[in-house]
Amino acid sequence: MLAREQIHQALAGTGPAVLISSSAKFDPESESFKSLLTEKSQDAEQIAVLIETSGSSGTPKLVALSAKAINSSANVTNQFLGAEIGDRWSLTLPLNHIAGINQLTRSLNLETTPAPSDGEGAQFISVVPTQLHRAIQNKDSLFKNLLAAKKVLVGGAPISEKLIEESRQSGISIVTSYGMTEMSGGCVYNSLPLPGVEMRIDDDGLINLKGPMIANSYLGDPEATKKHFQGEWFVTSDLGQVVNGELRINGRSDDLIISGGEKISAVKVEALIRSHFPDLEIIVIGISDIEWGQALRVVVAGENRGLTLSQIRDIVGVQIGRFAAPRSLLYLEQMPMIGIGKPDLILLRSAQATEEM
Repeated sequence: MLAREQIHQALAGTGPAVLISSSAKFDPESESFKSLLTEKSQDAEQIAVLIETSGSSGTPKLVALSAKAINSSANVTNQFLGAEIGDRWSLTLPLNHIAGINQLTRSLNLETTPAPSDGEGAQFISVVPTQLHRAIQNKDSLFKNLLAAKKVLVGGAPISEKLIEESRQSGISIVTSYGMTEMSGGCVYNSLPLPGVEMRIDDDGLINLKGPMIANSYLGDPEATKKHFQGEWFVTSDLGQVVNGELRINGRSDDLIISGGEKISAVKVEALIRSHFPDLEIIVIGISDIEWGQALRVVVAGENRGLTLSQIRDIVGVQIGRFAAPRSLLYLEQMPMIGIGKPDLILLRSAQATEEM
């Protein structure tokens, strides 16, 4: 775990850039990294943090963020949420992710130190949907502190309407967040862009974002940089639409699979199954299939409550079509994660199914 002081110095321009990576691909002992990590960040435009994206379904990339970008994100978030000097954020998320760095930076900009990981004494708390769900279910210390907080920021993964409603009925003042490491974390709150942030939908239906918190590039990957960083805009891999000024996310561009010649949206199938089993932790993914080319797999985490592949196939078959019915079911005690709110898709695709056709 990185020391807070290292990050603080990098963002203040008084220390070297910080490399945050668990991948052997990014070796801090290599000459290219040594030269960068030993250089003082006196200029706010210089890179302060190099942070690896999760790479859950592809090759990991190293996002280069300047101090100016991260501090811009912290300032505009505090302003939008009504945070005042003396307020505190909690460190409920780890510092090896942009969301954790943001909590630290927001506290520093409010001239305070972060509160503990359970949110005790924090006016603002940031969590992923899984943490929120478990807190509501368990009524634990985090739940108590979520109730006491002025605002609770929820991001890192899609959040269901049911969980949003449960949170608000419980008395938790939640704000939904959409963003990514390349935009220094969340930049669209409650479906609206933060001040200074612009959004548009391009001809391919992809969400494009623009704002002072945008990253410099993918370090050492000019091809990916050219594809995603176009002028002042970051081109996401998410499909969406803007309706009356609000952003609606329709899934990822790589969410679509082709099974037996039929195009199927994993997100659409997942939403349908979740609507029938709202209390279960469920995701739907595409896997290779020798007969169909690709097929859908349903992954369920938690206690096995007797849900069967046959039940799922009947629901999907009736409401979407038999062509979209998943062909395997994987039950796990806990969803494997490689990042906050991000399931390990490589592991889930390779695991032996609990049931399959």
